[in-house]
Amino acid sequence: MRQYNKLPKQALVILGIALVLIISTVLWSSSRITQDVTEEVQSTLRDVGTQNALILRQEIRENFNLLYSLADEIGQAGNAENITAITGQLQSFVITYEFKRIGFVSPEGEVVTTDGYIQDLSSREFFIEGMQGLPGISNTLQDRIGTPEPINVFSIPVYDTDNNILGVLFATFRNQHFQEILSVQSFNNQGFSCLVNQDGEIISCSSNAPSSLLEASSVYRYIEDADSRNDRPLRDLSKVLSGSSPASGSFYGDGQKYYYHAVALDNLRNDRQWFVLTIVPDQVLSTRSTPVLLQVRLLILLIILIAAGGTLAYVHSIQIQRRQLFRLAYVDPLTGGDNFACFKEKMMRHNGDRGFYVALDLQDFKIINNTCGVAKGDETLIEVWKIIQSNIHLGEFSAHINADRFILFLRDKDCRTLGPRLQCLCQDLCNLSTKLNIPRVFPLCGVYETTDHREVEQNYGKAVQAKYLVKGKRTAHYAFYDELDIQQLSEDRLMEDAFDDALKNGEFQLWYQPKVDPVKGNILGAEALIRWKRPDGTMLSPGKFIPLFEKNGNITTLDEYVFRTVCEQQQKWLQNGATLYPISVNISRVSLYYSNVVDKYKEILGSFRLDPKYVPLEITESATIDNSDISSLIEQFHEAGFTLLLDDFGSGYSSLSSLNVMHFDTIKLDKSLIDYIGDENGEKLLLHITQLLQSFGMTITAEGVETSAQVEFLKNLHCDDIQGYFFSKPLPLMEFEAFARKHTGL
Repeated sequence: MRQYNKLPKQALVILGIALVLIISTVLWSSSRITQDVTEEVQSTLRDVGTQNALILRQEIRENFNLLYSLADEIGQAGNAENITAITGQLQSFVITYEFKRIGFVSPEGEVVTTDGYIQDLSSREFFIEGMQGLPGISNTLQDRIGTPEPINVFSIPVYDTDNNILGVLFATFRNQHFQEILSVQSFNNQGFSCLVNQDGEIISCSSNAPSSLLEASSVYRYIEDADSRNDRPLRDLSKVLSGSSPASGSFYGDGQKYYYHAVALDNLRNDRQWFVLTIVPDQVLSTRSTPVLLQVRLLILLIILIAAGGTLAYVHSIQIQRRQLFRLAYVDPLTGGDNFACFKEKMMRHNGDRGFYVALDLQDFKIINNTCGVAKGDETLIEVWKIIQSNIHLGEFSAHINADRFILFLRDKDCRTLGPRLQCLCQDLCNLSTKLNIPRVFPLCGVYETTDHREVEQNYGKAVQAKYLVKGKRTAHYAFYDELDIQQLSEDRLMEDAFDDALKNGEFQLWYQPKVDPVKGNILGAEALIRWKRPDGTMLSPGKFIPLFEKNGNITTLDEYVFRTVCEQQQKWLQNGATLYPISVNISRVSLYYSNVVDKYKEILGSFRLDPKYVPLEITESATIDNSDISSLIEQFHEAGFTLLLDDFGSGYSSLSSLNVMHFDTIKLDKSLIDYIGDENGEKLLLHITQLLQSFGMTITAEGVETSAQVEFLKNLHCDDIQGYFFSKPLPLMEFEAFARKHTGL
């Protein structure tokens, strides 16, 4: 009974302390929230300003790159007649880059423009500076030619081959484009941006900028007129606009405070500098903080009420709950070993100890669950845990996180001595395939070295990032974090996130590189090559996204997309009565690891009712090296009627003897072999290789042919067809069709 009476007293003490603490923190929480919201707004302000500056820098850089490219072409023309002819061909660039006009001004000040205006511009500042060898962008001008509107003039000098100035090339840029870039909504459209020069003159403003700012024409005049308290802010802004580093500040206006962030654009010249000013009113803070403060206060009141009712029950049951939670919190229910929470506790007690975090999982583990059942998958994970335990030493730790993910902390001398241990561990895991009669197990490990164990999740995350270096390659089991390119990882993540929408929206385009008869010059076929055109018009190189998609598995979907698209295009040509040529399609090494790959491609081909000879498949030489089933796959493709080409032959993995086992129909000689032409020993090597391959009954395609000397040599070798820039670069669909009509030989 005495013990029972003690319970309410404990509850009252705890409740009293809780109430005091809660009430005392209300004011502190309110001020802290306001401070955090202020910091958040300022951080967002910096991000928005930086993003606007990046977009403007890109716009300006692209425009100047175009002008420099055109200037080089005009400089090569040499005389006025040729220059006039070239400038007459610039209308397509005006449309593409959305200029109002492009023009060339002769040294006498006479101008030739794409829209046909001819006048004397010898007094214009951009012309005078251009004739002095100076590029530049003008402040905002009012265009009096054609439709009156605000403009900015991009200009650069044009040099002839002797480095003499031939004149000035300029492009008239609609100021409206700057306004559109600056008009990206921010802070619920309460924030606005403007582009100013180093003197504070306004170049352009976002569409929601105050009318008083637009009328002032100078940001200094606008701030000066806004409030009498702005003497100090004006001096601060003047310092900002006289430098080149990003900076933030504030000023007063309309009865409230405004915050701004200034970011300098790239210097055109030392005496010219533009800045992006992103401005947000103080009322954004109250808009954001007031609802939060109200919710916090309501939440605190609710906590007080709940605490009053729950404290008694909590005190009564806390000991029992602790014992139960301790049993459940640190033991993994599947393996019976440590879970991640237990691992973190252990690591925190060993903070300062040097060692290696290892993130381990099994590539394509879901295949085991799908083909053998969940029970077999669980049995596999238990065996993985046993192998991990047998490979760790005293003072090292491990845990099962979830699914097929495990974490280890290993102590070793350095990366070189740790590598063999990881290789041994991975080999033991690979042996599970035979022991458990399951699909091939391929473990992957990412390794991060540290002595700081206060943030275990972050350390594990870095180890996981390292694992992406080997994910999907099947050439190595482990990689270290210090091998990572963090910027590339960020770019890869953006491409991964955009893949599904890009595929759905038709951003992936097929280009065709013709294969030509070296003797007659007739087209014999083509190779389909993938290109990624983003919504903003930029083209991503296959070298950027193909290796990434090979690692994350998206390449199989992309392979099937290319194959299906080629089949669809061949069907259209057939229905239109056009001559059909074989269009070869690349199939990646990753796709070849799937046992149903042949059936999948047969199914796609069958849906279009095409003869497989019109869609031959190209397999890279490297894909045949690490795939033990490649010979069987080749036979299955042949049985399905497909023609097979061995791509990149001679790129570094060649084994002539293996060709007796892998029966390819065509061998594509890699550019590295073609480049031997002109070297006596290299030509002998090419001669013997082609004679051997032809004796096997294989046809020969030469890749990367760029010179007439190479073409003549390959003719003498009786090479069947040629692919390379000598005849044609990869072409988009319409240009390829035009090339085919021109070189049909019919």
